[in-house]
Amino acid sequence: MPVPDRQDSSGLILPPGVQSAAAPTRDYIDREYGEVGQRSEMAQGDILDSEILQLEAIFAGMQDRYGIKAFNVEEFEREAKERCHSELGLAITIAWKKVVDGTGRVIEGVASPKIEIVGRVDKKIFDHDKKVFEVTHDVAGLGGPTGVIKSDGTLG
Repeated sequence: MPVPDRQDSSGLILPPGVQSAAAPTRDYIDREYGEVGQRSEMAQGDILDSEILQLEAIFAGMQDRYGIKAFNVEEFEREAKERCHSELGLAITIAWKKVVDGTGRVIEGVASPKIEIVGRVDKKIFDHDKKVFEVTHDVAGLGGPTGVIKSDGTLG
């Protein structure tokens, strides 16, 4: 027996699983940052080595301030999100994971932030040429070979 076509209120026939022909609704990340673009690119790792170094600097400074004492989680999250947004144009989410000691027992009242980059707030296109330059010139300081990227993906 054929499945009847579904129609929305405007009379459009919708594919299975689609509830409305309207544009997708804004999720909590879009509501928090305005509009976050390039999410699929971020999932593929489209972030510059120089941006990674800037993120490391931001969170190293925050660890110096927040790492040795109890602190307000909301204040930490607000500062992290604001700095990543204003200094790098990146949208992040923060989840808190439990901390375990050397024996595997959970340390009560202690949590560690897990930070995920979910997209770019600014509307610029990712600069793949800059990414290639940074990788071939070891901007991240990883100490690997520098030069051109060969067709097999290796540096030489």
